[in-house]
Amino acid sequence: MTKLEIMLPDAVSGAVETLSRQTGQSQEAIITRAVEAYVEGRARWQADMERALEDIERDLGHDGDEVLAWMDRWGDEPGAPPPPLS
Repeated sequence: MTKLEIMLPDAVSGAVETLSRQTGQSQEAIITRAVEAYVEGRARWQADMERALEDIERDLGHDGDEVLAWMDRWGDEPGAPPPPLS
């Protein structure tokens, strides 16, 4: 494990302290879990964005108007297939 010193805004520090008291978890454990969740979420977002950009470079995608029309039909036509890739 690596020791890392951070500065938190007073409001965040207070919220972590309160949560620690309420749950019996250490402040370190709460902050570690919060950072892990943030990093995992950002990594998923980054991977999704890279795949989307690769699709654009390969000229794969859906026409925006067709997607919106498809979404408008969701209530009327459950299970309707998505528009074709353009």
